[in-house]
Amino acid sequence: EWQVTLWSGEVTGAERQAFERWLAAHDEHRTAWEDIHRVDERLRAVPGVVAQVALRPGPARHATRRRALRGFAALAGAGLAVYAVRETRPWQMALADQRTARGERRELVLPDGTRVTLNTSSAITLDFSPAQRLVRLVRGELLVTTAHAAEDRDRPFVVETDEGRVLALGTRFTVRRLEDAQAGRAQVQVFEGAVAVTPRSGATPLRLEAGQQARFDAADVEAPSPVDAAALAWARGLLWAERMRLDDFLAELSRYRPGVLRCDPSVGGLLVSGVYPLADTDAVLQSIGQALPVQVRTLTRWWVRVEAR
Repeated sequence: EWQVTLWSGEVTGAERQAFERWLAAHDEHRTAWEDIHRVDERLRAVPGVVAQVALRPGPARHATRRRALRGFAALAGAGLAVYAVRETRPWQMALADQRTARGERRELVLPDGTRVTLNTSSAITLDFSPAQRLVRLVRGELLVTTAHAAEDRDRPFVVETDEGRVLALGTRFTVRRLEDAQAGRAQVQVFEGAVAVTPRSGATPLRLEAGQQARFDAADVEAPSPVDAAALAWARGLLWAERMRLDDFLAELSRYRPGVLRCDPSVGGLLVSGVYPLADTDAVLQSIGQALPVQVRTLTRWWVRVEAR
């Protein structure tokens, strides 16, 4: 309903304030709003003639357009219901054993003593049996420090994603499911011990030693490369940048901030260095505005654009 209201072009100041109050009232509201923006890409594929019929102004322009948009939203809602059942990730998110909201981190101790830290917007399900210890990463990123109990030597510890499986060999490592342009891929970084990465296709596993990382999809694993020294900064609540492109920096920062954060392409190549607190993304944006020739335009708390000063 809020999406329809904001699309209508007839938003009043009171409506915008009410929307911001609603958005701030609960983490589930922010999650729902983020999901709607992900679905936007699907709605943009609606044939043009359908959109023209739905949105064409008539004699009673305002009332007609609002009613048409609400009718379109009802159709989109029906499509979303089908999508939620058909696609695995939304369904699995709803059934996840543990999850974090955007900007939240959570530390867990699993039944075997293994320590897991969930990064922002992450979800996992657990399947511990006499045969194995399985953590399924539905979304986001986790840091695993495996336990070394003697009784678990014959129970392999596995992190599974849609792309494949990561077998822990007495280790400390992260697994992250990538999104946006890298969707359908995952990344493993090893800090202690070793892991074996097996794509879902069943291709030959690749062993990664401490200090190595690799990305993989359902078919193959890329060649290993050195782990970035700043890779674990998020576990301490920090974003560590060393000559990072501004557009990449803001994309990473947006993982920890509700709403939409955009970077104008004209300033995307500027370089950022420093260590920034993820708990206060507003302060991070303010410091970027002071350090670089950019301005941070805030339409609302939930819609921010960084552009040339």
